Parts: sequence; C-alpha cells; structure tokens
Amino acid sequence: MKNLLLLFIIFGFGLSATGQKQLRAYLNEHQFYAPGEGNYLEVQLNFVGHTLTYKDVAGKIKGELEITHLFLQGEKVVFFDKYVLSTPEVIDSLVEDFYDIHRYALEPGEYTYELIIQDNFSDNAPISVEKPISITDLSNQISFSSITGAESIDYADEANPTLFTKMGYDIVPLISNYFPTELNFLPYYVEVYGTDIYSDDSIFLVEQKITSNEMTLDMEVYTRYYRYHPGAIKGIAKVVDISLLPTGNYTLELSVLNRNKEVLARQHYNFDRNNSDEVNQVALDNIVLDPAFMESIPDDSTGYYVASLIPISGPSEVRNILDILKERDNEKNKKYIQAFWRQSAKNNAYVEWMKYRAQVHQVERLFGTNYQVGFETDRGRVYLQYGQPSQVTEQPQSNSEYPYEIWQYDKIGRFSNKRFIFYNTTNINNDFKLLHSDLVGELQNFRWQYALNKRNTSDGDIDSQTGGGFQEHYGRNSSLYYNSY
Repeated sequence: MKNLLLLFIIFGFGLSATGQKQLRAYLNEHQFYAPGEGNYLEVQLNFVGHTLTYKDVAGKIKGELEITHLFLQGEKVVFFDKYVLSTPEVIDSLVEDFYDIHRYALEPGEYTYELIIQDNFSDNAPISVEKPISITDLSNQISFSSITGAESIDYADEANPTLFTKMGYDIVPLISNYFPTELNFLPYYVEVYGTDIYSDDSIFLVEQKITSNEMTLDMEVYTRYYRYHPGAIKGIAKVVDISLLPTGNYTLELSVLNRNKEVLARQHYNFDRNNSDEVNQVALDNIVLDPAFMESIPDDSTGYYVASLIPISGPSEVRNILDILKERDNEKNKKYIQAFWRQSAKNNAYVEWMKYRAQVHQVERLFGTNYQVGFETDRGRVYLQYGQPSQVTEQPQSNSEYPYEIWQYDKIGRFSNKRFIFYNTTNINNDFKLLHSDLVGELQNFRWQYALNKRNTSDGDIDSQTGGGFQEHYGRNSSLYYNSY
C-alpha cells in the first residue's frame, strides 16, 4: 500500500549525533486563488512538540524556531520569508504538537521550494527539504483549489479569526492522507472559482465521488450532488463517511457540472484506507480452542466478553460481533475471542486478552450503571479504546453546571493533548455521556459550554437558537479546566 501520498516528512527522528533530540515536522502545501489578488500557495507545517528543545523564557517554558521559506526559478530567488516562531507554552510538563500556516502569492509557473528550520535552543544543524512546486493559473476559468483533508472543521468566529480560518470556517488540516481503522470520516475543504462567468445558469452542481482501482467494489453509494449559486469563489466543507470502505487506495473526485451535467472542472484527492482489523469466517472456522482461553471465559459470560470487544473494533467488525451474539453459541463465542486476539496480537494473543479482560473488569467497577454494563457506557468505551487518561478533572457539583469530567490524554496514536468531556444530566446512576472531544473522529460539539449549563439559568435558555447569553458567573470553571492543559 502507498502510504502518506501527500505527506512530506522532514527527516529527523530519535537522537542526533550530539545526543540531542532531532526536530521532526510534517509539510504539506495547497494552491488557492483569491479573486482580485491572484494565485497563492498555502504552506502547512505540523511540528511534533516533544522533538523540540525548550527553555525558560521570561518565566514561561517555550521553544523557538527560525523558519525560512524560499521560492526559486532557476538560480533566481523569486520570494523568501524568514521569521522566528515561538511554540505554545509548556504547562505542567505537557508538550503540545502545533501548526504553522503561511500563504504566499505566486505568479503561475514552475518553482523550486526550499524550507529550512532551525531549532534555536538546540545545537543541532538546521533541517531542510527541497521540492518542485507548480502554480497553475486559476483566474478567468471555472476551477478548483487543492482539496484539503481536515482533522476538524468548524464555523469560524468572524470577529476573531485564527490561524486556521478560511471562508467562514476554521479548518485544522490533516497533514497525512492515511486513514486507519479508527478514523471513520474524511472531512475536507475545497474552493470553487469562476462559476459566475456562466451567467445563464442560476445554479451549478458539485459532484462528489470516490473511485478505486478495485473494479469489484460498488462505489456508487459514495456519489453525492450538491447545488450552489454561482459566484467568484465558493468555499465548500464536507464530511465523507468512510467507515465501511475496505482497505485500499482511493481517490476522492470532485467535479463542477452545469445543468446538463457536463464537466466544467475537476479535482482529485488521493488517500489510503486501512480497514482490515476484522476476523473473517475462514479464521474463525480454523480456530482450535486453546485451553487457557477456554478457562478464562466462563460459559455463562461468553456473550458478555464478545460484546466487550466492541469498543476496540471497527464498524465492519462490530457488525460481525452483533451477528455472532445473535447465535448464542458459547463455543463460537470463545472461538471468536481467540481469533480476534490472534489477529490483533499475534504471538501474544492470550497475554493481551488477559490484559484487556482486566481492563473490562476495571471499567465495570468504575462506570457500570443499573442499566448499562461498563463497556457500554461512553466513559467505558473511551477508556477501553484509548486507555487510561493522563489526567482527569472532576466537577461533581456546581451552582450552574451539570456534573462533568474532563479527560485529558497526552498522546493518542499520532495525536497529542486530546480531551473528552463527559456530563451527567440526571445526577443519578453514575450516568455520564460524552459531550465533546477534540479528537478527530469523535463527537464534536463546539457549544459544549452551553450544554453544560442548566436550562433557564442567568445564562439564558440553552435551547435558544442563539445559545443564550453566555456570561461570566460563579461556578463556570469548565472552560478554565478544559483550556488549562
């Protein structure tokens, strides 16, 4: 499988020759067009926070980078930009990954792009990368920008734009285009230019398709059509459900169509999908039960333990589990558990199963209610899927908020500093529901602070379309806790 088709890895991993950490970062670039201003390149950098060197600067622990962007044609430097970038502050030893995004106006043509990054607090030599860049003229024609895969997309606060703000959205880029089993959605952003030159049409269509080289796959289910009014520029943000997409290489294809469905412009985004963590029927039929597995799963609990695998299973695997549970076959349940762990843990299947079994029991003690077993609850699912959180903030009572917990994880896979907010609207039964998380693929509710507030308080009615007046008040500490990590 081709990995990270659009990802450019700036080398540097582990320790350098001097024994210091080697800076590591990821680079991606996308072309856009601004009517009246011209073509521009958006350069996106994602830095791995723990690979930088940090110092105390005026009482704050920070890192510092010197970054140089160069655009050349032949030996001539057409444009360069050099600046110093400070990292986010390190609080309570938590080092965050972070982004840097810059946009550069460039005339259509061929360029050599060079990036140089120096960690100012390290003795290591700068790291650099050089690559060809082609800028296409997107003016005076119907055309697409590059397609940006996103970690998250939200409506922007127009009065307070951020590093990620574009055309009314805040778009946190997903630098990689590799989607493992746990990422079930593909959010993307793209811009369409020049549809206003077809004044005879009051609308235009954007066709969204996913294509594959695997001819046996039926991809029609992923085809969508969206209607828009013509304009000089149109920003489009969408999310594609890829939970059922099998492992393979795919292309997200967007086309601008007129009323006659003639293609006026087209753009592509290549991505890799891994969705293979599945116990197939062949693996299940060939299982010979291990006495150790048999002893660890009592006959009166086989269904419970099979169902306990749901939090760490992909969508297609969950369907297999539900089908197996309907059969109520104890031996088949035991075989399934053994096959599951042989596939996911190879030679350490029994050891990993016993570790997970202990976690299931722990989750039952901590989060089970009188109507849900532990692994069925939101906190239980998150605990089993991502492990024990690095830190938990509990707020069992407040004058104006439902009881809530904020779980913070230093690392989840390739992501750093991710948080989950759970709340209890009934104040009984230990029943905490997931309200919001900033981890891609999880429930995201950017009005979570409103939802925490009880209805008809001084803040106003949270059911109001305007969200009520969110004023400062005693007890409103959730935002402080959430943003303190």
